[in-house]
Amino acid sequence: MRTILFLAIALLPIIAANPALASGDLADFWVNDEQGWVVETRPCDSGLCGYLAGFRIDHPHAPDYVAVDDRNPDPARRADPLCGLQLIGGFKPSPHPDGKLVGGWVYDPDKGETYSAVITIIDANTVKLRGYVAIPLFGRTITLRRETGVTTRCAAEPVSNRP
Repeated sequence: MRTILFLAIALLPIIAANPALASGDLADFWVNDEQGWVVETRPCDSGLCGYLAGFRIDHPHAPDYVAVDDRNPDPARRADPLCGLQLIGGFKPSPHPDGKLVGGWVYDPDKGETYSAVITIIDANTVKLRGYVAIPLFGRTITLRRETGVTTRCAAEPVSNRP
């Protein structure tokens, strides 16, 4: 099963290059239960990218409240909505048959920091995302599980967090 998922992810750039296939329902949604984030992953020019598609707001706000990327290191981007914000990018299959996606990055809007990252495929419905500074030893891992139910989505166009 792990090999099938790995091969499917490896084929995403090929599928994305074909508009007829790319228009199909190929999006995957991954949930981090700890923080309440839902990330939509899909192919992009740099490999596999992910955008914030849903999140838990822990404090009551006015009905028209829009959460923004207020900790972004670029002051001009601090008014960008969190909904649709690009959180991961640049992942490509590892040249080794180890079930990993490498060469990527992850953005943490809670800290306004971008980290190098690696994704390890555990099984068809579970991946581990490790963000780190310098080497993977100095990092943090979160578990994402494939969304199988209905989760409330935020509504916004994707916003790239990379220049």
